[in-house]
Order: sequence, then C-alpha cells, then structure tokens
Amino acid sequence: MHLYNAWLPPPVAEKCKDEEASFLLVVNSVRNSWRPDYPDSVYSTIKWISIIDL
Repeated sequence: MHLYNAWLPPPVAEKCKDEEASFLLVVNSVRNSWRPDYPDSVYSTIKWISIIDL
C-alpha cells in the first residue's frame, strides 16, 4: 500500500489495491481505441479524457 493511503480505513485501503489494475485497463482501452493508420480513431479516445484528467 502506498504511504499516502496509510490513513484510510482498512476496507477503503483494501479497495485501493485494485486501483493500479483498474487504471491499466483504462490505459489499454485508450491504446486499443487509437489506431495510427486511421486518423478518425482519435475521436474514439475523447470519451476517456474526463476519466484520465483527474
């Protein structure tokens, strides 16, 4: 567990352990949405901006 999460109640701290895997899923989804050979695929990545821009 990260030092910044040490103050959290145990159930919440336990859920934070899944955060890295969840973020990896988001990153992979963005990577899979964008195709360098298809310029319009950029628009399919726009839906992720609100999630990534925290």
